[in-house]
Amino acid sequence: MTLAKLDVSNVRNIASASIAPSPRLNFIVGPNGSGKTSLLEAIHILGRARSFRSTQAGLVIRLQQDELTVTGRVRDGPGLEPIPLGVRLGRRKREIALAGARLQTSAELIRAFPVLLIQPASSGLLEGAPKARRQFLDWGTFHLDGGFLDNWRGYARALSQRNALLRSGTGRGIDIWNHELSRYGTIVNYARACYVERLRPYFHAAAGHFLGEGPFDLHTTAGWDTEKPLQESLRAELAQDLRDGYTHSGPHKGDFQVQAAGRSAKNYLSRGQMKLLVFALLLAQAQLLEESLGARGCVLIDDLASELDSGNRGKLLEFLTLRQAQFFITATDPCILEPAGLAETAVFQVEKGRVTRV
Repeated sequence: MTLAKLDVSNVRNIASASIAPSPRLNFIVGPNGSGKTSLLEAIHILGRARSFRSTQAGLVIRLQQDELTVTGRVRDGPGLEPIPLGVRLGRRKREIALAGARLQTSAELIRAFPVLLIQPASSGLLEGAPKARRQFLDWGTFHLDGGFLDNWRGYARALSQRNALLRSGTGRGIDIWNHELSRYGTIVNYARACYVERLRPYFHAAAGHFLGEGPFDLHTTAGWDTEKPLQESLRAELAQDLRDGYTHSGPHKGDFQVQAAGRSAKNYLSRGQMKLLVFALLLAQAQLLEESLGARGCVLIDDLASELDSGNRGKLLEFLTLRQAQFFITATDPCILEPAGLAETAVFQVEKGRVTRV
């Protein structure tokens, strides 16, 4: 899916904006505080029904307004009729619509319009808390495995019930939840492992493009000792789980790291090189989605100049020429557009919340 039309109302300092983006590369330029990132935020809301900058809708809604609205039309291929979708967020409500139907959850929206974000905070993906890396894996697995969401929800439900029993201080009846947790947890871990196997060659190619020879690889951990079944680990750790009031083992403790020559890359690569590895990971994820499903997807890159120096920006733009995904890239300096030289490129100027096509 690519975004063919975008209408924004009351997102931060953008009172109203309407654009028809290029299906390939879109640059959003303007000074700091002009609303460039707010425009990206609106696209993210359209694809995920939430902001990437705040969990509180009230902080995203324009001052003195009660709600924000983002609507758009996405196209699944040349010549096909675009599909309407929209999100309305208020301080205590959320409405999502896809193809004229009201949705109760965001899952169908996320599947219909995949949006992937690269921002300054993304550089912490490989060095920060494991939760972000699990979310990275789960987003990719969700799009490639139609049954993953149901199994993940089953696991989350069983984990919540087991933890409630542990906090009550009794293990009575916990075998039922051990069984459920093990059943769903094993499926979730296998789905993640399959996803990483599919992602690996794309990551190798992207990492090689940005950093040259590594060799770089992805190493995953399940969240328990996979030499034995998860249910056995849960039984063996029951006393510790009761003492601490939560479950120590399972996919909710899973993780991955990038390794170079068998060593953790974050232990000896520079911060700039780690940023490039994050770019490689996220762009590999977009490419896998594109080639596996024929879903071109939408990639948002916020504040390109702060993330990459001029040489690596050139490498990025060269990489983008080979991709069919749709990109939205913000920058304060229009000079970074000069080496792009790409067909199907659109440039949007943002000034005090007003968006115009250059």
